Amino acid sequence: MAMTISSNIASLEWEDRYYGRAIRVATAAALVLSTLAFLVLPREFTVEAYKLRRSVETIMEALPPELEEIAKPPEAVKPATVPVAAASEAEVEATTIEATNVVEVVRRTDETDIPVVPFWKVEVKPQPINIPVPTYPEMARAAGIEGQAVVEALVDVDGSVADARILKPSGNASLDQAAVDAAMRSRFSPAKQRDKAVRVWVSVPFRFTLHD
Repeated sequence: MAMTISSNIASLEWEDRYYGRAIRVATAAALVLSTLAFLVLPREFTVEAYKLRRSVETIMEALPPELEEIAKPPEAVKPATVPVAAASEAEVEATTIEATNVVEVVRRTDETDIPVVPFWKVEVKPQPINIPVPTYPEMARAAGIEGQAVVEALVDVDGSVADARILKPSGNASLDQAAVDAAMRSRFSPAKQRDKAVRVWVSVPFRFTLHD
């Protein structure tokens, strides 16, 4: 036990004595090695450009004549002639363009000052005068198709129908078109609101029935 304690004490004394010396020696050796590395190793590194392993060749081909014509730029537009003052009135009359007769087309606008009054609000209701029987489409007749279409017609101030549209379809387009055509040929007595003729939408049913 005594020998172990004495050996430990001796090792501690050795470390205290030689630890600082070992640090200094190691530091000096590192400096020497670093200096030698800077002196021995090359200071500059040369970087060479990348070289292709295969050579690249550029092949130029002539364009066909058709493409050459397309590739040509358009010709420059010549500037307009600068007007020059006439020397005399006779020259002006000789070069004056003859007047052209321009026919102005005037489109007649629809009358918008006539109001469209709802049917329930009209004081004097329009009454049917002539409701023609619609023409039964031949294809629908041959196929045995029947139905009823309700058309909404716009009664004008003179009792004629200005417009018509399907309010309740019959289920067949040809029957609906025949009903609209018949509604356009219908006649009514004019509707009035405060003793003034007005436009009003009315509903007109058309029934298509095949008789035996």
